[in-house]
Amino acid sequence: MATEGSQSTGDSPRAVKYATKAYIGIVAAAGLCLTAAAIVLHGIEFDSTFWVVMLLAVVAWYFGSVDLDAGRVSLSFTGIVLLAAMPLVGPAGAGIVGMVLGPFHAGGVPLRARVFNAGMLATMGVVGGAAYLAAGGVPAAVDPGDTWAVMRQIGIPVLLADVVQFAVNLVLIAIVVRLAAGLPMRTQVGQILGASGPAHLGYGVIAFIMVVLWGPAGLESASVFLILPPLVVAQWAYRQYSEEVKGHERALHVLVAAVEAKAPHLAGHSTRVAELSALMAEHLGLRSQAVADARVAGMLHDLGLTTLPTGLVRSIGVVGGRGLRGYPARGARLLSGLSFLTGALDAIAHHREAVAPEPGSEGELALPALVVGLADEYDLLTEVGLPDGALVPSDDALDRLRRTPAGREDIVRALEYALTRRAGAVSS
Repeated sequence: MATEGSQSTGDSPRAVKYATKAYIGIVAAAGLCLTAAAIVLHGIEFDSTFWVVMLLAVVAWYFGSVDLDAGRVSLSFTGIVLLAAMPLVGPAGAGIVGMVLGPFHAGGVPLRARVFNAGMLATMGVVGGAAYLAAGGVPAAVDPGDTWAVMRQIGIPVLLADVVQFAVNLVLIAIVVRLAAGLPMRTQVGQILGASGPAHLGYGVIAFIMVVLWGPAGLESASVFLILPPLVVAQWAYRQYSEEVKGHERALHVLVAAVEAKAPHLAGHSTRVAELSALMAEHLGLRSQAVADARVAGMLHDLGLTTLPTGLVRSIGVVGGRGLRGYPARGARLLSGLSFLTGALDAIAHHREAVAPEPGSEGELALPALVVGLADEYDLLTEVGLPDGALVPSDDALDRLRRTPAGREDIVRALEYALTRRAGAVSS
């Protein structure tokens, strides 16, 4: 919401840091206390089933996660193990599994993130386990009997617990991102729902199958060998997709390097515009794919400069450079054959019209073009400089931008929000 964005702009980086640490501590303490309470209320048996589930947790850690949606969302076996733990070892066991899974992540994950994950996953395990029991769920060792009884006493409770776990995950993540980065909760919730909501429903189905194979089907721990192979193959496929996305990202950086070789005075400009464009799009509540397209458009908005003579580009500059008109459309045409860039082409082609309309141009520009155009012009004025090399102060630049076609109050506020977010990231 707009009020959330405006409130975040007034928070000092130090206050944000303290609030985030306090929240992480609260989540960690909640996970520990809920697990202890579940042990007291429901008890726990450290039998062979418990240790097999713990082994599954180790396997989930070993295979790690696959990053999707530019790293905002990750897919792993963790959700399946947590859901299966509820009928297999109860809420207390699920809490312990979550607490064990949380701290273990490959790579240089900060300690605070590991502590937060431990508390969050433990909370998800216990709360999900309680939801499973409240929905009439029975332990996996109990055979409900006929098919309908299995669905009523295992299937429906598992799916309900899945929804509850996902809701807990969504809320806790959205709050910590709101505190740490100022990103509106509405935007973060939409991103998580769109990127990982379907996957979590799949987790529930897989966990249900494993529990049925374990208990009513009588396979017990052997059911793991029927479930794991297809999961490993599925994660391999997602990993290939993730590598393809990373390949696209590397290709984009090569194109940016070509622009900066043509125009050395624009070094770093494309990266800054991409960051501002994405933050502005998030603040305006655009969907996840539109945010990604705005970021890509910000990164490649100057590609058309590579079609112009080097001497012209370097002598005139971009701000106020009449000799450079038309290069955005040429840049969009260069990229038109790349399907993964389709959503960014309009903003690339029309971003300059957002602040400097060409004679005879008509029609209202799309919001992404306005966003990229405003981010581009702001950075040109304040970081790159006018053709004579002079830099414009931030407040003066914002005043200039308000007098352009893209200077709508909501878009300028989004830019101010993005600048605050970026300043907070740099200071921390």
